[in-house]
Amino acid sequence: MILTLLALLTLLVGGSVLLLFANALQKRPLVAAALALGSSLVALMFFAAAFGQEATLLGMIHTGGLTSLGGSLLSLIAALVALGALANPGKYRAGVGEFYAFILYTALGGALMVGANNLLLLFLGLELVSYSTYVLVGYYRDDRYSTEAASKYFTLGAVSSAFLLYGISLLFGAGGSLYYDEIAAALAAAPAHALLYPGLALLLVGFGFKLALVPFHAWTPDAYQGAPTMVAALLSVGPKAAAVIALGNLLLTAFNAEGVSFIWQQTLVVLAVLTMTIGNLQALGQTNIKRLLGYSSVAQLGFVAVGLATGTLPGFQAAIFYALGYAFTNIGAFTAVAVLRDAGVGDELDHYAGLAKRQPIVALLFTLFLLSLAGVPLLVGFAGKLFVFQSAMQVGLIVLAVIALLNTVLAFFYYFRVIVAIWLSPAAAPASPLAVNAVAVTALAVSALLVVALGILPAPALELIAQALEAAPVGLMVGR
Repeated sequence: MILTLLALLTLLVGGSVLLLFANALQKRPLVAAALALGSSLVALMFFAAAFGQEATLLGMIHTGGLTSLGGSLLSLIAALVALGALANPGKYRAGVGEFYAFILYTALGGALMVGANNLLLLFLGLELVSYSTYVLVGYYRDDRYSTEAASKYFTLGAVSSAFLLYGISLLFGAGGSLYYDEIAAALAAAPAHALLYPGLALLLVGFGFKLALVPFHAWTPDAYQGAPTMVAALLSVGPKAAAVIALGNLLLTAFNAEGVSFIWQQTLVVLAVLTMTIGNLQALGQTNIKRLLGYSSVAQLGFVAVGLATGTLPGFQAAIFYALGYAFTNIGAFTAVAVLRDAGVGDELDHYAGLAKRQPIVALLFTLFLLSLAGVPLLVGFAGKLFVFQSAMQVGLIVLAVIALLNTVLAFFYYFRVIVAIWLSPAAAPASPLAVNAVAVTALAVSALLVVALGILPAPALELIAQALEAAPVGLMVGR
């Protein structure tokens, strides 16, 4: 318990110090970046050391397995984003303290979501993530696209939070408690309460927005395009990873009663099909790289929903593994875009023509991330899709697995369109080589190493996830 608290306090204190000394750090962006990176790595070590130490704090938050796993992932995501931003520290000089502070607060809020055993704490963690990312999306206050994206994201986010909070109030009425285990016990005795299904529907609407599931995804491309590129990287993976683990934990722990689970499983099946298909179809017509990656992110979360829709621990395990691999891959892809932008490359697909000749290292690593997103073997994207397909087929969701497979084929077209532009399309005009610093290459290389390692050797990560689930309350509740 102590180690988990130390991890949470590290993120809280690190972010608070950055805010407190924001003015002093204005001229020292490297110090701010180093503090954020160091806080993330220290929190990662505390979370990892707490693995297996199961306990409950005030009945509201579990420590140990699932919290350690999710907290470690979110801390690593924060570290990778901070490292990517460190490649060009001067770019974030204005408000640099706030920039890195809200990265840490995003990880803190996500860790609270993952470890929550209480609907109110879940909501508070989710709101900490939301308000941190609202600020980060609007970081460029003098940029019209950034402020427009932030206003849209904030407005829709506030509405989704209202839906979620109203849903929580209805579920409190249905279960008589805000604690997951007490709700489960109440629903096992009387699963047909009149407030249950409206509350559950509103809960899924709120999480649907946070996960950018169709039809709650409209904010995604504008937010990704208008936000600073490293913020788009954080936005595409941090809140999503936290929401995947938190939603799976909540549904399988509190709403696993027979009859109740069938409703949310079928709802997730529909959302998964819509999200994969519409996300991929909208990505096909994009010429802006950040918008393309935005719609790609929507489609990728549809595959995660497939794992959650199974309603089983193996499906939840597959969903977490997919989210894990997707996080490292998408951070790598957005970091590559950020590095290229800093080197003078625009965001349109035409600007990537002939990139392999101008900067072969970044071109190669960016291609690696795109291939992983497409699901090419020996990369983590392929392993994640394989495990999700298997989990769906094990419970008889054959049609859903086939639709997911067809969407994998569909996604190949727009990923390979970018790859063709990078390697085979001639540049519109002769261009000089692009200079990239060592920090940028290091940030890309770390993500690439994780993508390849998890693709070749997924078993250790799967075993770690299985141990976390079995030790957590969700493992005791589901037992399958």
